[in-house]
Amino acid sequence: MSQNFIALDFGSGQISAVLTVYDEDTGTCRVRHAARVICPAVSACYILDFNAAVRAVGRLLEEMSDYATFTPTVAVGLRGDFLSFRRAGGCQSVEGRNHVITERDVRAALDNSVPANLDENLEVVDLRPQTFTIDGKTGVQNPVGLVSFFLEAETFLSVGLRSHLANLNRVMAAAGCEDFEAVPTVLALCESLLKPEEKKSGVLLLDIGAANSSAALYHKGMLEDAREMPFGADVILQEVADVLQNDLDGARQALKNYSYGDDEIMDDVLDEAARKLLLKIQAELRQSLPYIKYAPAQAVLSGGGAGLHVKNAAKSVLGLRRARIGAHDDLISDGEDLLAPQYTSALSLALYSQKHGGRTEPVSAAKEKAAGFFDRMLAKLGLN
Repeated sequence: MSQNFIALDFGSGQISAVLTVYDEDTGTCRVRHAARVICPAVSACYILDFNAAVRAVGRLLEEMSDYATFTPTVAVGLRGDFLSFRRAGGCQSVEGRNHVITERDVRAALDNSVPANLDENLEVVDLRPQTFTIDGKTGVQNPVGLVSFFLEAETFLSVGLRSHLANLNRVMAAAGCEDFEAVPTVLALCESLLKPEEKKSGVLLLDIGAANSSAALYHKGMLEDAREMPFGADVILQEVADVLQNDLDGARQALKNYSYGDDEIMDDVLDEAARKLLLKIQAELRQSLPYIKYAPAQAVLSGGGAGLHVKNAAKSVLGLRRARIGAHDDLISDGEDLLAPQYTSALSLALYSQKHGGRTEPVSAAKEKAAGFFDRMLAKLGLN
């Protein structure tokens, strides 16, 4: 049986989409189609023009559906500095005969990790269980069925401003898609691009778009922090424009068909421009206590702004021993262009949706909404 997955990645003034087909019988995933539309009505997941955004999303969904053989599951990536991330913890006293931990106990511990005083203007968009502790024993991966008096859960929360999430939901609904999975793009990238050994030894993921960048930090296999930054490769574009004494459109045109290494002088300009971008990123990262405490020695870069000049600057500015550009070159596709770097985020979202399935709706901290949300999280973990 085949399953179809459509993923939408909202970038800076454009939206990318991919269609993947997963064959359950063979366990293979094929990329069937990919497309992008220029859409000044969006900037990351900020909606700047409702009607124009609806038209762009509707056009992409219609084009993707032409290649779908079954009703697809739709995933939408969340990005932008209206998102914030935090580690959290919750606990639950275990009741019942022999004090055996049940799914309900796990659900309660996860539920209790959502701060009761979470601002009413914020919604939890993702809750990621990291590890459990039972009666002081840490590192438990699946506590269901174990005997314990007291269960603790360490989680990683992603929260977003309710108004921006509502605007995105309205655009999707008006474009004919009311049922979709909303996932922070940076977390989907972490899951598909980072290797287990990289997470264990400590790694920084940097996703660099035009006007927005995202970062996520792992230490000893744990997701320690993530950040959304309101700047990206446009910093490089502006620096090139200044050097060339040109406007941004002129600089963009000059770089359109340029490959790093073609001209030594232009390479020097790009190196210095990339250094300025990485210094801004470094300043942002240094506001994170986990980053200061667990400064990584390696990084994985993705996004349209992650060229060789940025990779080199990342190693130099951030003091990295290793850096690589993440890609999905192991996937089967109906054309090499479908695996192009500009589709990396959308592909990661499709793979995330394929692995976990179902829709993850934004949810507030209100207790009456928590049960359904955590039921879905337990399903993703295979705990219900």
